[in-house]
Amino acid sequence: MILPSNRLLIIGGLWFIGSIPAVIYASLLPAWLIVGFILLLGVLVDAARLSRQPIPEIKRDVSSSLPQTVWCDVRLSIITSIGSGQKLQLKDSPPQKCEYNDRLIDTEALPGQITQVTYRIKPLMRGDLSFGRIHLRLFSRWKLWQRQAQTGQGQKISVYPNFAPVTQMALQTTITQPGMGFHQSRKRGQGMEFEQLREYRSGDVLRQIDWKATTRMGKMISREYQDERNQRIMIMLDCGRRMGASNGELTHFDHTLDAVLLLSYVGLRYGDSVGLLTFGGPERYLPPVRSVNSINRVLHEVYDIQPTLSSSDFELAAQSLMVRERKRSLIVVFTNLRDEDEQSLLACVKLLSKRHLVLVASLREAELDDAGSITIANEQDAALRAAAAGYQAKRQAVLTRLRNAGTLCIDVQPQQLAVESVNRYLAIKAAGML
Repeated sequence: MILPSNRLLIIGGLWFIGSIPAVIYASLLPAWLIVGFILLLGVLVDAARLSRQPIPEIKRDVSSSLPQTVWCDVRLSIITSIGSGQKLQLKDSPPQKCEYNDRLIDTEALPGQITQVTYRIKPLMRGDLSFGRIHLRLFSRWKLWQRQAQTGQGQKISVYPNFAPVTQMALQTTITQPGMGFHQSRKRGQGMEFEQLREYRSGDVLRQIDWKATTRMGKMISREYQDERNQRIMIMLDCGRRMGASNGELTHFDHTLDAVLLLSYVGLRYGDSVGLLTFGGPERYLPPVRSVNSINRVLHEVYDIQPTLSSSDFELAAQSLMVRERKRSLIVVFTNLRDEDEQSLLACVKLLSKRHLVLVASLREAELDDAGSITIANEQDAALRAAAAGYQAKRQAVLTRLRNAGTLCIDVQPQQLAVESVNRYLAIKAAGML
């Protein structure tokens, strides 16, 4: 589509205004008509040239997989086939749920060269997303006309949870530094795998002493044990409507996925098998895998899941898992606990506890904590604080009943869920509870 430019509209307006003196003074009329004829000829020539210009080829260079909430570069390469420079404006069509600089890109494509321009996007939603075609505006040589067109191809990309912070936190479980948030403990004694011999230390129990090595070395030698390996972790991931609550750029479900990935990564590094079952939405099952490289399978299994508007049936999910998993495992149920879930969740953990060790990891809204501690300045503040206190009391009552039933529980804000889940897993291994 060819459209007049602002320059052409201004020139046409000035020529029209010139008709006023030409009408008043008849002697100016021929000159006005000649100027109009020349302008018309120039306008037609400029339009003809623009219509013959080929649409330049534009290729989009972007990774097929991008991390969520991270700014990434998108490069556009322009190839023109005409013998002179070609002035144009570009505007790409990034996927929805992405932040980007929403502006036209002005550039000039030089003949015989590849002209590159770059802009940045930040995906805000996981899953499979698509770029549209590239919008293009060409300008005529005298800039009297502009031609709008679309070029390039649509392109699909996959947006994954940002795994870099997850791996960084995982390394902190073995390279512990102050303030990292991880707490690692080691049990020495029975029920753990032998790791090495070392000199006796104060506090070692007698059954740790290796008397043969002590006799041979002429000094007290103790056995040191490491956490048992080849154990199993099964993650039950709630995809129901309560997981869609927003927490800044990320939803509760996004924070839960970070916790799932971190727990999976640490568990695999410790030699345990990790499996996954989703419920309350699309049901996906990943049998337990052991290799550290299997974290990619876990990531690929969950990256495109979104929380649904469905209610989560904990008891049905437990029945499904019991059929599939007969070996004793640590079952970690990630959810957003509500008091109305009590009956279904109690039935779930009661069924799972017959064979497995159950840990319920629940998210707690930061707004709930804030509302429970606000300063009361009026009746509305008093009502809000009372409602928050009542809601917290109901949650605590449910958690108390779960603990009394022998279930391990975590109840933290979304940002703390990943670290607290790993801490509890490490504590369980250190205590030999599996």
